[in-house]
Amino acid sequence: MTDPLRILQLGPLPPPVGGMATVIEGLTDEQRKQHRVRVLNNVKTTPEDRALWQGVVAQLRLLSRLAWLCLSWRPEFVHIHTCSWGTFWRNAVDVLLARTLGRRVVLHIHGAEFHKFLASLSARRAALARRVFGLSHAVIVLGDQWAEIIAPWCPQGRVHVVPNGVPVPEQTASGAPDGLPVILCMANYERRKGQVDLISALAQMAQPSRLLLHGFESESGQRARLQAHADALGVADRVSLPGPVMGEAKQAAVMAADLFCLPSYDEGLPMSMLEAMAAGVAVVVTSVGAIPEALDANVDGIIVPPGDVEALTGALDGLLVDSDCRARIAAGGRARVIKDYSVARVARDLDAIYDALMKSA
Repeated sequence: MTDPLRILQLGPLPPPVGGMATVIEGLTDEQRKQHRVRVLNNVKTTPEDRALWQGVVAQLRLLSRLAWLCLSWRPEFVHIHTCSWGTFWRNAVDVLLARTLGRRVVLHIHGAEFHKFLASLSARRAALARRVFGLSHAVIVLGDQWAEIIAPWCPQGRVHVVPNGVPVPEQTASGAPDGLPVILCMANYERRKGQVDLISALAQMAQPSRLLLHGFESESGQRARLQAHADALGVADRVSLPGPVMGEAKQAAVMAADLFCLPSYDEGLPMSMLEAMAAGVAVVVTSVGAIPEALDANVDGIIVPPGDVEALTGALDGLLVDSDCRARIAAGGRARVIKDYSVARVARDLDAIYDALMKSA
């Protein structure tokens, strides 16, 4: 593709902390090297205790802004980033409005629980969801497993696999400068992320280490529950829960980690895992979502079953004991990201989809 396109990206930008916001920020920075890109930031701005009318007014303002951009700027593509539950239905209105105003729509699905969302739909809501997919010119998913889940809901040929991508830093991680090795986990504080299992593994490990759990409390009370679990197991002095981290502080945390671990029960394709791999940090993750497609077990990372604390303990202990194996896994993960999961690669894949849609039109 040679001619620059007008692309309207619709989704959240940092802050808040979250994989979708990180994806959009990195993708738009890369796309702006070749195209004209605008972002309609739909991050929530109203307080948690807002009145219903305040939420309605905020959504109407976003819709009016979308309509104005479609009519005045006339983007070739409205690229809508969505996930499960209420977010999907909110974005369904965006899809309908953009199509009504004559724009091509790309629906980009994120979210680890999208399969649960689809399975929960009544017959009437399932029909509405199929209509939303049918109105979209292309539906982007993060891996082959997600394509198998989404394809039956979409017209034939509409689903495209485009994994998440991350920037690749020039330098690689050096690990903790002194003291005990650091195991880093960057994930929201919620049950499905498996931090309870990680704290349990820390308590059973033969190799002394520290656990750094960065995240936003997306599930009320979960941070306190994690702290209480660490207290009960006698490892509270080696477990830190400092909350969310962004920007340079986030990069510094990755660079100072000896290992990265994300023992989730549900995932799409976690950005934090890819960021750790890109920085040359060996990762220990679970076999959920698109993770098994993103790395070869024992080559690019270590994969364990979700909920298997014994396997998790063994994997972490093994990498801390064997520095050569840890270095090999770290180098393999970085090479895999450079090859398949850089943000530049994602932009090229999307360009191919845009190009095909332009030609088909």
